[in-house]
Amino acid sequence: MIKGDSSDYELLEQWTKDFDCDGFATVEIGVREGMGSKIIMDNVKNNYIHIGIDPYGNLEYQHYDDTGKYTCDYTDEMRDTMLNDFYKYRNAGKFTLYNDTDIKFMSDRAHQGSRFALVHFDGPHMTRDVITEVVWFANRAAPKTRYIFDDYPKYNMQLIRDILKYYDFDILDQGQNKICLEKKI
Repeated sequence: MIKGDSSDYELLEQWTKDFDCDGFATVEIGVREGMGSKIIMDNVKNNYIHIGIDPYGNLEYQHYDDTGKYTCDYTDEMRDTMLNDFYKYRNAGKFTLYNDTDIKFMSDRAHQGSRFALVHFDGPHMTRDVITEVVWFANRAAPKTRYIFDDYPKYNMQLIRDILKYYDFDILDQGQNKICLEKKI
């Protein structure tokens, strides 16, 4: 059974239900056990492929602005279980895992010319890391792109919103733990 580790999943479902990706890719940074990716794949339409980005491997890193480094329980066994659970999506060509960090993904030449219709930011929750991600993806955003942020109260979402205004993003809706911004052009 595919599980999640957050809340507001009903909002994620609402914001992705029949969302037309117009042939562009969708992404989740921070797949963990796969609930967010499953909801996205089950609800969007006309997406090219859904890419999950997660290094797994129990890496030690600073996850939040106000904590030190620590090791999360993102084991390789968790990854293997998620890949097994996603067999039908992988077999149908709907899901691929980029089993490395967000920084490596953004540095990979294979993704430089890609465009993205929807990104679920559920990886690093440090303000500077989220800013790096949103600017990189904003420069590759398809028309009407949606950005969904998990655990947004844990970082400086106001600063991120201000940055995204320069890319024509504004709030579509928000819950207690997730917020959705949409590109207006």
